[in-house]
Amino acid sequence: MPSNIFFDPVIPAGLIFGMAFVLAGLAVAGYMFFSSGIGRVRKTVLLTIRLVVLLLLVIILMRPMSMEKRTESAQKPVFAILADSSASMNTADVKGKKTRYQAMVSSLFGRNAGFVNKLRQNYDVRFYKFDSDIERTWGNQLSKEKTATGEDTHIAQSLMKAVSTDRKNKTRGMLVISDGRDNAPDSISSVTGAARYLRSMKIPVWTAAVGTSQMTKDVYVTARLSSSFIFVDQPASVHVSVSGSGYENWYAKVNLYREDEFVTTQQAHLRKGHASLIFPIHEEMTGSVRYRVEVEPLAGESDKHNNDRTIIARVIDEQTRVLVVEARPHWDSKFLLRCLRADKNIEVTSIFHINEKKSFAIVEKKAGDGTIDKTVTPGVRMPRTKGELYKYDCIFLGRDIDTVFSSDELRLLKDYLTDRGGSIVFFRGKAYTGRSSEIEAIEPINWAAEQAQDVRFELTTMGRSSPIFDYRPHAVSADVIIQQLPSMASVTRISGEKSLAVVLAKTSSGFGGEEVATVAYQRYGKGKVMSVGAMGLWQWSFLPAEMDQYDDIYQRFWGQMVRWLVTGSDFLPGQDISFLLDKNSYAPGEKVHLSVSTKLIDSDKYEPWIEITDPDGKEVMLVPRQQAADKDLYSTFFSPDVEGEYKAILHNNLGTPATEEMSFTVYQNALETRYVAADRELLEKLSSITGGEQMELDDLTDLPGKVAQFEQLSCEKTRAHDVWDRMGVFALLIGVMGAEWLVRRASGLV
Repeated sequence: MPSNIFFDPVIPAGLIFGMAFVLAGLAVAGYMFFSSGIGRVRKTVLLTIRLVVLLLLVIILMRPMSMEKRTESAQKPVFAILADSSASMNTADVKGKKTRYQAMVSSLFGRNAGFVNKLRQNYDVRFYKFDSDIERTWGNQLSKEKTATGEDTHIAQSLMKAVSTDRKNKTRGMLVISDGRDNAPDSISSVTGAARYLRSMKIPVWTAAVGTSQMTKDVYVTARLSSSFIFVDQPASVHVSVSGSGYENWYAKVNLYREDEFVTTQQAHLRKGHASLIFPIHEEMTGSVRYRVEVEPLAGESDKHNNDRTIIARVIDEQTRVLVVEARPHWDSKFLLRCLRADKNIEVTSIFHINEKKSFAIVEKKAGDGTIDKTVTPGVRMPRTKGELYKYDCIFLGRDIDTVFSSDELRLLKDYLTDRGGSIVFFRGKAYTGRSSEIEAIEPINWAAEQAQDVRFELTTMGRSSPIFDYRPHAVSADVIIQQLPSMASVTRISGEKSLAVVLAKTSSGFGGEEVATVAYQRYGKGKVMSVGAMGLWQWSFLPAEMDQYDDIYQRFWGQMVRWLVTGSDFLPGQDISFLLDKNSYAPGEKVHLSVSTKLIDSDKYEPWIEITDPDGKEVMLVPRQQAADKDLYSTFFSPDVEGEYKAILHNNLGTPATEEMSFTVYQNALETRYVAADRELLEKLSSITGGEQMELDDLTDLPGKVAQFEQLSCEKTRAHDVWDRMGVFALLIGVMGAEWLVRRASGLV
């Protein structure tokens, strides 16, 4: 039995002894005064046994403990060294114009790096490099690397993974060498949480901050087009985003150039270091047009290479093929057709279903002089096959469509959306009577039966930003204009919106204050489906004289809707081959995904190839491969390593077009390289919470002594151990209680 015994009672000792005295008194009274018929000897034996049991229980409740020496593992504990390998470590702001990464490697493996060998005497020193993730490495490998390549830094995640990696051999300390520039969401709270966890695990973290904390002044610009292509003589826009570090609440001058010729300029107010601008553009000829956005350098700016961006606009004059199908002609369809005919970029085919045996079609094409060639064509019929359906870019469906098409033909609409990438507009509310599972499956909303009369709709937040409701240069907002226009004849109530639906306009009048979606859309496969739950919009084109300033709103509403739907499609109007990029701007080394989508092309004979020209004029040829999961899709990848503008040309041996050109730019866009000021406060917080210390690189020679001091002060040399939880104690307790039971049975008390 250990001699250094102490007690750690599970409940207050006074309470234990108090209950013991009470129970002992009751036991004495019970045997002395209430156990008649038992001899004095047996009473004494039973009372003694009961008191011994009570004493043993008191001892157990008092929890006797002793101190024993802490046994050390035969293996050395782990000491982890985490080296920051993110791109901000390439900043050359260390004395002697070294990069932060070079200074870190020199401190670990240079002349003054003897501290690592000293740590190895007592620890299993393990090296890791980290950015957005952490990777085990070795000293000789790390010492040979000259630059950092990581695009992000997640310090907290790296710390937690380093600990979980070394669960077998407990980590006893860490050294983090970093500039502290963390790009993870909520980086401060994440690092603080990780530090508290490490403190609970008694793992101290020493940090060595590298780099200056001075904020680098820089302005960065990105630009994109309002749509993937633009029409001749139709409005479009260039959207510009300007970000600046060290220039909060400054003004920057932003210039727009077309083919290197100055177009216009705007002032960007960098509120909280950010501003957004829109430049309207207009093209009169087809082809590819190069636009360049430039931010004039600000005072003290460190990097002027990211002040301009180039985008390529594809300008087309192909007419958008629109089909309008009506089973019950109405004023809405009459004025819709008049509106679409007035748009020179739209070729309209309208089909009117009279009965099962009779329908007639009107095809309206624009002549070269702008006049309309309107023909009633017996050869044009309701589209009953994929070939007949797929030639249209956008389809407008009126009422009672389920009486026009069979169930199999309605199911083709799903293929039209998913494979063709077409667009469907239900322009008069619910397009079917009763139920139609085929149409219900693709609609963005679920219809109810009630209707409200004489109501107006209001734009949602998404509606206000939608190009469908962009009515500039009118001086007032679209919301104000819509409230002044005539009300709708009726709006059909809906019972719910689909999970992927985007609501652009709602109405609350006539439904007891309940807001009901009136204009909504959803993406379906490669295409889009739009539902307009109102009738009577034709009145917008029939305005009184005092509202003449808004006589273009009705035509712009439908025209801009068609243009927005079509520009979001994979296929340009009149084309059966589409050349696609997953985005327009990439970082060096990032994979560019180039894909070719086809419709109604003989895949056995189709042999496309892609020619890529880099900013230095070097050409590369790529052959996209047919995808097993989608026979109409071909794709390949390209990894650019030079910053600048790239040109990609698709060459087709079948289909339209024969060639198609795309451009993309390659720039270093990551936050990691835009905001590079060292965050010493973050590293200091990490070390102070865990019990470590922030150090300079030159002072790391003192680290082994500091680690040993922490071990001596914080590590337990002994630990408390229970001395009562042994088999002998329990055997004695059971034996005594068993003896009492035998005596009580022999005395006739059981």
